[in-house]
Amino acid sequence: MLQTLKRNDLTILLSTYFFLLPIGKTLWYPLLVMAIIGGFILVRELRSKVRLEQGTKWLLFGGACIYIPALASMLNTVDAGRTAVFLGSYPLFFLAGYFIYKRLSKGVNILPAVWIIIAIVGLWGILAVWQYLDPTNPFGRGGSHNQGIHTRDNQFVDGGLMMGVILGSLFAFLSLAVWSKGKHLAALVIGLCIAGLIFISGTRSAWVSVLVSIAAVPVYAWVSGWRPTVRHLLVVGLAFVMIGFGGYKLYQQPGLSTKFNQTLIFFKNPNWDSLDQTLSGRLTIWTDAVNLGKESPLVGFGVNNFRFSQPIVAPENSRWVNDFSDRSDIHKEKGAAHTHQMFLEAWSGAGSLGVVGLLIYFLFLAKTSINVSRAKNLLAVGALIALWAGFFPLNTHNNFYGGWMNAWFWVWMGISAGLIFRKPHEVEKT
Repeated sequence: MLQTLKRNDLTILLSTYFFLLPIGKTLWYPLLVMAIIGGFILVRELRSKVRLEQGTKWLLFGGACIYIPALASMLNTVDAGRTAVFLGSYPLFFLAGYFIYKRLSKGVNILPAVWIIIAIVGLWGILAVWQYLDPTNPFGRGGSHNQGIHTRDNQFVDGGLMMGVILGSLFAFLSLAVWSKGKHLAALVIGLCIAGLIFISGTRSAWVSVLVSIAAVPVYAWVSGWRPTVRHLLVVGLAFVMIGFGGYKLYQQPGLSTKFNQTLIFFKNPNWDSLDQTLSGRLTIWTDAVNLGKESPLVGFGVNNFRFSQPIVAPENSRWVNDFSDRSDIHKEKGAAHTHQMFLEAWSGAGSLGVVGLLIYFLFLAKTSINVSRAKNLLAVGALIALWAGFFPLNTHNNFYGGWMNAWFWVWMGISAGLIFRKPHEVEKT
């Protein structure tokens, strides 16, 4: 029994993590188990007489690009406790990612977890479509957001409106994983279904993730030396026609049409106010984030602290700043939860060190992506596209220094590293 659990620990823990994503704080349990096992494995690797594995170095370097600037931000943080939470939890999430990397690099097959995750996504999709079609559904009012069990404050769990974010990364990874096994029609159907779910989710950053993923595929094909045939072009053309037709039908629903039209407000009447409307008021948040970085250009005001640093620079009567004195003796005012943009979050929280760290990380990731594309490792490419889609630097994001996104980042770093640095003889075993 124990040997069976050990052989399948990656599949069990990774699948459990995805299953628990909409179910409150329980998602931390499989990550904690991964981190504990990863810690033991890392100690063993560090104590060995051989040099660190290439994949371990890859993870450490990528993580350091974010961690070192965050550590420096403690010099000027407005809330040492919140910054310390990030600094303390980051190594644990690294160890969870390291565990995933070690298992995959040693030959554990990712495909059993892929099929389970597809089944989980199918369940989420049924619930989201139910909400989309039935106003009396048990998950609450749909309209501009149709996320089923992921709907915020539904009667079952606090889903947090994260279905679109999750599927934004899974779109490419699941499709390419199935494609890599020669199941091309199934891969296209899965991709189309996930794209439809992302659209009805109403999460516009996830819409961008889909576009990033779609744009990455021809780039990968070109770098890898693959050239499309007429048949391939016809299949892709048919897929785009289906996407366009399906998207138009979905757009006709009142809630989604309102969401989509909001996105186009700026293009109909380009000015500062219409841009702010298009961005759901985030332009004022971004302006404050820029000004915060100007106030402390080297180390910022502490990562994971935007909500308490924004009042420092926000103009009077800002829509985002509220009295917080009845809940805290330290912070009299509280602003927006986060900046909704990774680089601006780094600039305001970790200053120029944070921005430079992110630039180095993305250059490092781009170099890796090009090398992996040339090697024609489709599974690894799928994982890297998922990582790019989830953390594309020009997109809007959830709290990059928060626990949920921290964990999401390291799950995809671990999957990517495990598939990139899997030895050839281990690939044959799967």
